[in-house]
Amino acid sequence: QKTWFNMYWAEEGNGYSKWRRARVRLTPEKQQYSFYLTDLRKIERLRIDPHMYEGEVIIKSLQISQKGKKSLQFTKKSEFKQLQPLFHIGSSQWAADGFHISSTGNDPQLELAVNLHEGPSRVWVLFTHIVAIFSLVFLFFFSTKIFRREENFIPLFFVTAFALIVVMAAITVENVHPDEYVHLDAAEYYKDNFLPPTVDNPAIHHSYSVYGVSRLNGHEISYFFTGKLSNLLQSFHLPEYLSLRAFNVLLFFLLLLYILQSPGARVMAVPLLISPQIWYLFSYCNSDAFGLVVAFVVACQIALPHSMLNSSLLNTTQKKHALPLLFLGFLAAPLFLLKKNYLFFILFIAGYLAWKVFFQVESELRRQYCRKAVIIVCIGLSLAGLRIGANYAVNGIDMAAKMANIQEQLADPMYKPSTPLEEKHPFLYRQARGDTLEKIIVVDRWFERTYRSAFGVYGYFTASAVDSYYNTVRPVGIALFLLMGITLVFRGGVTGNLLFAFFISCAGALIAASLYHSWTSDYQTQGRYLFPMIPMVCVVLYHARPLIQGTLYKLLITTMFVLSVYSFVFVGLMRLPKII
Repeated sequence: QKTWFNMYWAEEGNGYSKWRRARVRLTPEKQQYSFYLTDLRKIERLRIDPHMYEGEVIIKSLQISQKGKKSLQFTKKSEFKQLQPLFHIGSSQWAADGFHISSTGNDPQLELAVNLHEGPSRVWVLFTHIVAIFSLVFLFFFSTKIFRREENFIPLFFVTAFALIVVMAAITVENVHPDEYVHLDAAEYYKDNFLPPTVDNPAIHHSYSVYGVSRLNGHEISYFFTGKLSNLLQSFHLPEYLSLRAFNVLLFFLLLLYILQSPGARVMAVPLLISPQIWYLFSYCNSDAFGLVVAFVVACQIALPHSMLNSSLLNTTQKKHALPLLFLGFLAAPLFLLKKNYLFFILFIAGYLAWKVFFQVESELRRQYCRKAVIIVCIGLSLAGLRIGANYAVNGIDMAAKMANIQEQLADPMYKPSTPLEEKHPFLYRQARGDTLEKIIVVDRWFERTYRSAFGVYGYFTASAVDSYYNTVRPVGIALFLLMGITLVFRGGVTGNLLFAFFISCAGALIAASLYHSWTSDYQTQGRYLFPMIPMVCVVLYHARPLIQGTLYKLLITTMFVLSVYSFVFVGLMRLPKII
């Protein structure tokens, strides 16, 4: 049955704490798991809580690895004997099929005294991996002259990413991806409905998460399109979850067509190739993929000089072209209905428009440019208002009160608003519990965990790569970012410096807001929450690319892409449960 596997660690003289813990969600469909624990060199003992119910569980093997040390292997009776029962353990014995643990309660605990021994140096292993990756990059780059030009190899990379997305969507089982069950339930509702449901409708109770919140209560419109496309695909007799994943796969395909058609969009789309986590969003049912595509298209429309938006805003003919403005208003509307973290992208776009008007639009056209831009924004806000108004039309003006009431009814006990703080889930309201921001950053390693989950962590944090992968991605990614930033600072002039400074401000504000939310509300280390930065980077890159040294830039992009393919294939596709 579904449960949690927990591991706690304690240094000498200290006890176990819920803040020094790593956990992974166990499901019947999956038998192999991996997750990041902590640096074990100063750890005296580990506590293993194998499940959270009264009953039996079987551990076939267990391996605990620490860089530079011999791995702790548990594959036979003599090795499992090192695990000492602490609490709620009725029996623990070795059998042919593994180590059987029978619990007498819902909190069985085993303890292991950590005794690490020096292992063979892995420096050469890491060096070999890095050399192999860079050798492949150089081999590809210098033996395929035709693909050295960006207009040739960028589409090839996107086609490769699309193929991987299709495979991931097609072969992984239902609900092995983050919170997919609530996304599937929300999208399924719109297969047969056009208006949002009432908050307290019993027919949608199954769509509520453990927090007592349903995606159907929000204003996002991606679930509407997902449900309608799934309905159209019924004649193909696809599994329900697969037809609901089709919309995000289609989004990436449309993105690919747009990139093939527009050379400027091809330049701007490069940041979408540097992380497998971005592609992962398009391989299962969720609303984040739609938000990323909307933000990218809006960024392209504003940045590219020959886009429909800029052509309309700068049109000086006497004819009135209302249709393009109306269409652009329709395009802008979804932007105002995205998740709250996209408010920072909207702020960036507003500042970028001001920068563009001041530095790139001729003075005699500025008034016209601003007037038409305001019209488009007003159309977009009006259309977004209709979507928000539909929620209130169905639920009444006291919708917030109804949502609070249903949350109290349907949330798990640890997430109910009325539950005392000390009985709530330990990840909630860390500041109110007395934890400092320093502890969140230093002890819990918020930045490191968020970074890793932005560059290749799959499932419910159940599939992650070895340390050497993240340690290789980090310097390459930093080098790519510094190449763009330093180029703008030293070669971009005043305009480039202002644009880069504003980008840093908006991106920094987004990171700060995510960190603050983890501290004061709900501790989360999910890199996708920071993905509104991606379309910001796309805009900045468009202005920096003509100034960047070409060969180094292409090598870094190719390296990031190769690393991303490695992670997606050998971590994501290999480790997640599959239907075949």
